Amino acid sequence: MTPLLIAVLLVGDSLERWHAECLDRLEGAGGRIEAVLTVPCRQPPPLPSAALRWYARRSEVGARSRLSPDEWLARVPRRDVASGSGEPPEWDVVLKLGAGPVPAGLDGAARLGVWCFAHELAAAVLPFFDEVQRGEPVTRAALVALGGGQRRVLEEGYFRTARRSYVGGRDLILGTIAGWPARVCAAGPADRQAGSDDAPRALPRLSLPRCAARIARNRGRLAWERLFRHPQWNIGLADLPAARLLDPGVDVEARIHWLPLQGRSSFLADPFGVERDGTLRVLCERFHYGESRGRLCALEWPSPRPEPALDLPVHASYPFLVDGESGETFCVPETAAAGEIALYRTDPQLRRWSKEGVIAPDFPGVDPTVFRHEGRWWLLATRQGPLEDVELWAWHAPSLRGPWTPHARNPVKSDVRGARPAGRPFLHEGVLYRPAQDCSRSYGWRVAIQRVVDLTPAEFAEEEAAVVQAPARSPYPSGRHTLCAVGDRTLVDGRRDVFVPAALRAFLGIWARDLASRLGRHQKLSRSPRV
Repeated sequence: MTPLLIAVLLVGDSLERWHAECLDRLEGAGGRIEAVLTVPCRQPPPLPSAALRWYARRSEVGARSRLSPDEWLARVPRRDVASGSGEPPEWDVVLKLGAGPVPAGLDGAARLGVWCFAHELAAAVLPFFDEVQRGEPVTRAALVALGGGQRRVLEEGYFRTARRSYVGGRDLILGTIAGWPARVCAAGPADRQAGSDDAPRALPRLSLPRCAARIARNRGRLAWERLFRHPQWNIGLADLPAARLLDPGVDVEARIHWLPLQGRSSFLADPFGVERDGTLRVLCERFHYGESRGRLCALEWPSPRPEPALDLPVHASYPFLVDGESGETFCVPETAAAGEIALYRTDPQLRRWSKEGVIAPDFPGVDPTVFRHEGRWWLLATRQGPLEDVELWAWHAPSLRGPWTPHARNPVKSDVRGARPAGRPFLHEGVLYRPAQDCSRSYGWRVAIQRVVDLTPAEFAEEEAAVVQAPARSPYPSGRHTLCAVGDRTLVDGRRDVFVPAALRAFLGIWARDLASRLGRHQKLSRSPRV
């Protein structure tokens, strides 16, 4: 592939560190940065208060790159381009970096237009600060292209707005989107028409005291929840097919039969099931608060007493069940702590297990979901880490045993409202639907069923078709995060928040070990038994 010739349009006199990371990754993806353009640009207005000016200096964006901002500017020649100079286009792309509008006349200076980040078009001096001070649950970021009188979205993502730290949340977003120009350079643009969200917005009235008060309240609330309000999940069976969940008028809660919980020391979640000889066998996660880890167990519905199933040395959850080409039953559990996505074979009673191989080595996959669609096998998962609720990754293969090939556009989706898998995909009237987690307000808040519009080795697109949310009257009103169709019924799980003494002891033990590691005594403490 011929490298793209790129000119950097610099608004202001210097690059930020995350800009340097952006250029570093862009060169790594095959881009050739030919020049830095300096033009007379209107600077954003100054911050309205001394406190905000101090905060802007204090919270400079950190990033890692091969070269520092000064080194980047020193190695690339500068070139003055007067607005409306009429010079013929020389570059494939002009990449605008810095807060402020694109100068008039430059949108036609490159074959593929001017690429810029939406938040910098709005001249936001503190990126994504407004979403924090307003308390909006989701923060949007986008890379757009300007040219030919049009605005196109090349990449976009939706992130959970930082509740405890503006700087931490902002750095997570900027560190993620720094790689978007490189991704578009390597795989091509998603090429969507811009919507109303891409129109430049007026600078909001920034209030540091208001934002600081909101963050302080959030930190206090989170501390209270970790100490005294603990998530307890349970599994249930809804007497309706998965396709009925697409009907906004259906009362799902009235059709769910919940298992009785066996105390508060553990819970059940992530149910997947198969029907064998008229019996529904369920494989699920059993999480023990005292151990702070999950184990896979099996039960025959409606027995509330699960038995141990696949015993693994790491935390195991989300035991996705799938039938192979020859009718065998396989399981692809979440074992992110092992750093891989593995395939296991089991018998129809879910009692005997053998490891068949590794689907995705060196990938700590979260909620791996395997299915067959239009003659091809697909694997979808998120990656353990700070973006495990945001970025969806995909692979495809001719057979369940592989070989598995990464999708050309990985990660194929960046959206906290519907990326992380939430159960078994299903067909309805010839259309594929994928249950996904909406974690925009909290982990496992609700399930957003996605209608898959385009699924090929080179493209991926889907849109929200319905949501399944816990009503306030439910015995588990705090969340939903798994749906699994089994014939004409659907397995679900639900969350309630209660005080669990074992969870408090486990949290205090984790906190003590973390504190000890900071004080340099981690190895000595780690030899003591876990709380």
